[in-house]
Amino acid sequence: MDRRLVVSVCAAVAALAAGVAAVVVDLPVLGVAAGVGAVVSGLAAAAIAVRLRASQDMLTIVDAELRRSRREVDALSAVFAEEATLRHAEVTVPVRPDPAETVFDEATGLLDERFFAATVHQRVAAARRQLQPVSVVLIELDSLHEVTAESREQAVTVLGDIVRRTLRECDVACRLGDVMAGVVLEDTAEAGAVWAAERVRGNLHGSPVGESLTISAGIACYPSHALGAPELVEMAGQALASARARGRDHVEIAQAE
Repeated sequence: MDRRLVVSVCAAVAALAAGVAAVVVDLPVLGVAAGVGAVVSGLAAAAIAVRLRASQDMLTIVDAELRRSRREVDALSAVFAEEATLRHAEVTVPVRPDPAETVFDEATGLLDERFFAATVHQRVAAARRQLQPVSVVLIELDSLHEVTAESREQAVTVLGDIVRRTLRECDVACRLGDVMAGVVLEDTAEAGAVWAAERVRGNLHGSPVGESLTISAGIACYPSHALGAPELVEMAGQALASARARGRDHVEIAQAE
C-alpha cells in the first residue's frame, strides 16, 4: 500500500477522533488538532491524486510510443519486402553487361585494348624504379583481313587461347583491333621476348585448329629501344611492320636508335 495513503487514512482517523473528543469534552485544543489532522489528510490525498495522474500520463505516453513503434516496424517490414522482391527480380532477370564496362575480350579471353596503353605505362614506370627491363610484343595473325568475320573471330580465339597458355602470370596480354594482340613482358629483355614470341608461334603451329595459321611479331624492349611507354609501343609497331614486310611467319626486333 502507498505510504501516502496510509498517512492520509491515519490523519483522517485522528482528525475524526479529535473532533469527536472536542465535542464530548468541550476542549478547543482538540478541535484544532482535528483541523490539523484534516489538513494533513487532505495533503496526503492530494499527493496521491498527483501521483495517480502522473502514472496515468506515463501510461498514455508509453501507449503512444508503442503505437509509433508498431507503425515503424510495419513500415520497415514493407521496405524489406520490397527489397527482397527487387533482389529476386535481379537474380531471375539476366542483365547484359555494358560493353564499355567489360574488362576481358569475349572472343580471346585477353584484356580489352583499353588497358594496353595504361599497362605499358605502368610497367615501364615500375621497370625504371627497379632498374629492370620490360618488353612489348605486338602479334598479328597473317593474311586474315580478307576472310569472313566468322573465320577471323575463330582464328583470333585460337590465338588468344595460345597466348594465355604461353605467358607467365606476371605478363599481360590485350586484344588490339581485329587480328592483333599486345603483350607486356615484365622483367624481360630481348632474348626473353624473342623466346616468348617464338613459343607462341610454335604452339600455334602445333595446334590442330591453328596449324594453318601464322603470325608476325614485333618486339621492343625498355631501355634498349625506348625510354618511354609511347615510344616503346611505337618501336614495337615498327618491328611488326618489318616482320610483315619479310612475309608470313616472322619475328622481328626493333632497331636501337
